[in-house]
Amino acid sequence: MLRNFINIVGIAEPSQFPTLLPINPNIQHIVEEELLIPDAKPDVEQVNTVLIEATIKASRAIVTPVGLKIVVDGELNQKIIYTANDLVQSVHSAHFTEPFCTFIEVPLVLPVGLNVMEYLQLLGLTLDNVITSPTKVLVEDVSVKLLDGRTIEKCTILFLWATINPALTPV
Repeated sequence: MLRNFINIVGIAEPSQFPTLLPINPNIQHIVEEELLIPDAKPDVEQVNTVLIEATIKASRAIVTPVGLKIVVDGELNQKIIYTANDLVQSVHSAHFTEPFCTFIEVPLVLPVGLNVMEYLQLLGLTLDNVITSPTKVLVEDVSVKLLDGRTIEKCTILFLWATINPALTPV
């Protein structure tokens, strides 16, 4: 995708998005960051390309006062390719890894008089089998702006979804 003369590689195509079912709670998450070009690199004249990939490092179900949540830890792996602001105008790159943490609410309809743990026990579940497959993430969008010769402002919108045990979905 070309935006403001910057090639952005890693944004998901619409065909990559899942068909969501009641067993797929989901969320959109924003990662805002200022990327500082390392001192060893020359100043930036123009950002040419952003390569970006989001990965999930871990996810787990937790009990909260209002129900269940899936806590998700992940990171953005990024490479910025740019033209240097010098006479030669050589092309350089800088790598960045940005951690993120978010959560996905799991909608529950608790029977009257039961708390979350009692409800899980009634269903024969534990926190370890609330999530039935790895949590997934796609990059929805990326915006990039050069603030000065050493600072790049970037905003990434992520789409995350989980697959939960079907016993937790209302019939």
